[in-house]
Amino acid sequence: MAELCPVLRYYFRHPTTDLPLNGGKVYTYAAGTLTPLATYTTQAGTVTNATPVVLDANGRASIWFGESFYRVIVKTSAGVT
Repeated sequence: MAELCPVLRYYFRHPTTDLPLNGGKVYTYAAGTLTPLATYTTQAGTVTNATPVVLDANGRASIWFGESFYRVIVKTSAGVT
């Protein structure tokens, strides 16, 4: 089963414009590495998110972590970290 992250639905804003990070990309890796690590669409942990998770027009995504430690990198739609 996936573990509940601190918030139910993640929300990201652009660091310079403060607008929602429309089309931003969330990459998840095993902590301390660049080895991809799956996240899930629901708490049941049965359906994995696409890699990377693409944020909607409001800069949001449902991201549920598994029972591992994660490294999370967020980029704009243009690939800027």
